[in-house]
Amino acid sequence: MDHSSSLVDDVIRRPLHRPQECPPKSAEKHARVESIAATHQGTSPMKDALSGGMAGAVSKTAVAPIERVKLLMQLEFSLTSKKRGEGRRLRALEIARNVYRDEGLLAFWRGNTPNVIRQGGTSAMNFFFMDWYKGAICTLLPRSQQLSSDEETGKRNAFVSSFLSGGLAGGTTTSILYPIEFMRTRLAMDVGRGTKEAPRMYAGGMRDVCASIWRTDGLFGFYQGFGIALVGVVVYRALHLGGYDVIKTEIVHRKMGDDLSWTERFVAAQAVSVFAGTACYPIDSVRRRLMMQAGIPKGERIYANSVDCFLKVFAEEGHRGLFLGLGPNLVRSVGAALLLVSYDAIKEMI
Repeated sequence: MDHSSSLVDDVIRRPLHRPQECPPKSAEKHARVESIAATHQGTSPMKDALSGGMAGAVSKTAVAPIERVKLLMQLEFSLTSKKRGEGRRLRALEIARNVYRDEGLLAFWRGNTPNVIRQGGTSAMNFFFMDWYKGAICTLLPRSQQLSSDEETGKRNAFVSSFLSGGLAGGTTTSILYPIEFMRTRLAMDVGRGTKEAPRMYAGGMRDVCASIWRTDGLFGFYQGFGIALVGVVVYRALHLGGYDVIKTEIVHRKMGDDLSWTERFVAAQAVSVFAGTACYPIDSVRRRLMMQAGIPKGERIYANSVDCFLKVFAEEGHRGLFLGLGPNLVRSVGAALLLVSYDAIKEMI
């Protein structure tokens, strides 16, 4: 037997090398990091937009009556010359009863058409831009979209991308759709019945609002309160969209990649909706009061700007003045939670 044959026999007889298996802890850690990455993988932008638009329209129509009562409570002192201490504030049930008695059942959905347009567009754009911004941010954060051996680094980067993308998405969407939100607020505050005894201010709906504001203030009239609105919506969307994404990521992470139940999704959505809505409510109150000044001559306006509005409300009405209508808003947070859960559900169906 020659030398080459002995080498071949030696290789054949040699036991095969078996790769070393990952220790249980390493495999568990790998699964956890993989679950974080899986929850932050991008999806189809058009699918995000369509799911968000449909979810927004459904959720806003469902809670439109609560939204109108909340607005009437929030802007009680903007409708009349009544100030703090002059008479008793109306409660939510009293306002709802007055609306039904004076304006009829359908009045609870007054302003809902621009609201559905706005919310459908807002939700579609929010989820579209959030996914887009998340992808852009993840490229700047090392290993945030890749499987990383550092579990804490991957989770931290995922959280940062969620909060930042949520805030940026909200700011971009508000900048585009703010005039529609403005018209919706003005229509919701039109408390007339449409009769000679109780005429409506904007009987022609959105057309009359546009004509009135354009005639008085021009294009900038549709952006009354935009500055404070931009600040508020960036904070709110970061907490609402980003917070929901973060909680889902954490739950999936702890469940080793298992999918979330619908109960877990709704509880998470309700928690972030209540927290974000309460934290940002004073900003929303200031924004809406500034909105109500559009069309009024500048010399007759109560508030010069958002800071002046905040200081005057706090001085004349106390901190409670900044939280008027918070009760109905907390009830309305069910709609915000429904938006997030509906988005997940519709996205899975299409």
